[in-house]
Amino acid sequence: MFEEFLKSFITLFIIIDPFVSVVFFLGYSKDFDTSQKNKSILIAIIVAAILLFIFLFLGLYLLKLLGITFDGFKIAGGIILLIMGVTTVLSININSKAESVSSSAILIGTPLLSGPGALTTIIILSKEYGFLIPGLAAVAVLIISYLMLRFSSLLQKFISLEILEIMSKVLGLLLSALAIDFIHSGIIGFLS
Repeated sequence: MFEEFLKSFITLFIIIDPFVSVVFFLGYSKDFDTSQKNKSILIAIIVAAILLFIFLFLGLYLLKLLGITFDGFKIAGGIILLIMGVTTVLSININSKAESVSSSAILIGTPLLSGPGALTTIIILSKEYGFLIPGLAAVAVLIISYLMLRFSSLLQKFISLEILEIMSKVLGLLLSALAIDFIHSGIIGFLS
């Protein structure tokens, strides 16, 4: 069980990639006071948690309802993850600029913390391990994301923005490799 939790945690951590959220948060919140920063972090984590848990518990049911095969979903999810990984590694910005505290916080909540890749992954993990293990892994990653965002100014003092971006690029490369595995697994499922 610990091994399954660890695999789920690492997979979600790579896909959610809190480093990207920290870099984004540091950029857009520089003019915010402490209460605005705390409010936007809380909104972001709540939005991410709600989406992740809706897809954890209802994702497979939604697939069945829409007549989508799990292997087809795995291939589509793998393609999305691959695009996310490549855009991270190549520093291609696909997010629009937010204007208010709430809209910026929601942008961190989704698509940064719980975008298509994370939602796809939580469904795949629920199919493989049930609800408990991916749920615990998601909670652990969200707690780490919250702490990283909450203490982002301290992180910036110890680790420069360049280092955070490099770490994000490494996670983007791992995400691309994970995406290829999802696509391969989906194709094998179709063929068998």
